[in-house]
Amino acid sequence: MGDIKEKTREEILNEKTPRERSIVGYRMDKMQEEYENAVSCKRWDNKRECYANRDGEPVVHRRDIVHDDVLLVIPRSGEYYSNVEKDKTYVKRLDKIIRDAMT
Repeated sequence: MGDIKEKTREEILNEKTPRERSIVGYRMDKMQEEYENAVSCKRWDNKRECYANRDGEPVVHRRDIVHDDVLLVIPRSGEYYSNVEKDKTYVKRLDKIIRDAMT
């Protein structure tokens, strides 16, 4: 039986397609909009010491998001669609994972 080689962070990032990179950009833009809305509505959460969106989830400024960290959690297209087919809660769980990677 052969050894399974784990990919390095750089190898995973190099395999990402322009589609996955644009998804990260879209998610970062969306987070920035939520952040600006939270700031203008003065939704500061004292307990977590951050701004929160309408749903109470933490939001951060775009400059505080590490692009590559978010890109690492974005699945490839084939992986995404096969997981959506198998698991109806996958999209919701993936959204939470992506949001956690940004905050």
